[in-house]
Amino acid sequence: MTPRQLRYFLEIARSGSLSLASAALRIAQPALSQHVAALEAELGVALFERHAKGVTLTAEGKRLQQRATSILEQLESLKTDVLAPTGKPRGPVRVCLARSLAQVLAAPLVRYVEQNYPDVRLLLSSALSSEVRLALQTRQLDVALMPNAFELPGLYCKPVYEEQFSLFGLESLFDRPGKTMAFSAIGSRPLVAPDRDHDLRRLIERTALDLDCPLNVKYEINDPELNFALVRDGVAFAILPDSAGLELARGNKAMGERRLVRPPIARMQSIVRVAEGAPDSTTLAMEHALEAVLRTLVARKVLRGKLA
Repeated sequence: MTPRQLRYFLEIARSGSLSLASAALRIAQPALSQHVAALEAELGVALFERHAKGVTLTAEGKRLQQRATSILEQLESLKTDVLAPTGKPRGPVRVCLARSLAQVLAAPLVRYVEQNYPDVRLLLSSALSSEVRLALQTRQLDVALMPNAFELPGLYCKPVYEEQFSLFGLESLFDRPGKTMAFSAIGSRPLVAPDRDHDLRRLIERTALDLDCPLNVKYEINDPELNFALVRDGVAFAILPDSAGLELARGNKAMGERRLVRPPIARMQSIVRVAEGAPDSTTLAMEHALEAVLRTLVARKVLRGKLA
């Protein structure tokens, strides 16, 4: 039994549906079902009653729900214990931010670390998801914020922020005014997107395949700045996290945005580090700093997603 299995179990109990929990956790439903089956086999009891409209907790499931919530809270409190005076954070720490949030997070994170951990030397970078994964596995990073990190072998993963996606383009190129757009309405609009090795591309293509709505990815570019340039100049549209709107709209009042609905597109950003060995106080301090900055930005509505 692992903390990850308990988190999965609690999300299914909260949503009352494997499919809804699968969407919220960004994990394939068959994989989620396997985790539940493994947990039930280990405990020797059924945790859910399955029916046409979803699932409900059995008596044993309700007891596990209470205990699991308490256990995960206790695990989280270990962070406070480790950060006692004997483990004062200090020295260099290598932190990498997901490209989609780096522009928004960088300055607030630097300020927070300077104010709260003056003895820490923050080595900050940003990278694509595939680059972050490799850097963590080869110990070139201490901690990272990256999307859809569930099921990555050998890595500790803590979901912290769910970001929503919108279609961006010049306002004059949209058919009609509005704040939202059905995914199917994207139609044949020319899109710029990264290649299929990129997490964002796989996310939107899975959605397009599920809805049988082919997308017109006319330009395949892996550099976010070049993607932004094509959108600003009206060459293409782009499906991007809401946070990209802050950068795209800078100096360009003609930029338009439509939040994607039916279905809404979202992904989970997680704090990630190598799971092997106990993290030192400086690494844990950076995890705390990332969470604190995200909470502040959401509270101030700089970020429009929701905390995990």
